[in-house]
Amino acid sequence: MNNHLEAVLKEKHAIRQRLLRPMCQENLPLEAVYHRYVVHMLDLAVTFIEKFETHLETVKNSPHLDANLKQMSKALAKMDILVNKTEELAENILKWRELQTEISLYIPKMLTEERHLHELDIVPPLPFFPKAHTETSRAK
Repeated sequence: MNNHLEAVLKEKHAIRQRLLRPMCQENLPLEAVYHRYVVHMLDLAVTFIEKFETHLETVKNSPHLDANLKQMSKALAKMDILVNKTEELAENILKWRELQTEISLYIPKMLTEERHLHELDIVPPLPFFPKAHTETSRAK
């Protein structure tokens, strides 16, 4: 098969010229029963000729197929790593957002407590995290 394709590649110009030349007054005697099969075969031949260049490129690129598959596997592995990192980052962002909302909800409550303690002249140290967060982190 390989030798045949090499011969076709060598004679590509001559084959194209023969295919472009009209076949006037040349006919094959064919029984009427087989006419529809010949029409179908000619349709397939025309399709093949139209796609001949892509078929040749496919045959030429087949030795590089293993290298291309290896590159694709490496790229897929890198994509998996990036997806995992992105998921981890999104999870961290959501945790940070929850923590920020807890803190922002606790700040007004803390300020009112601080004002009340200032009135009583008792000022405790300011916590960095809300009580709910410190309790859950201690439990871990």
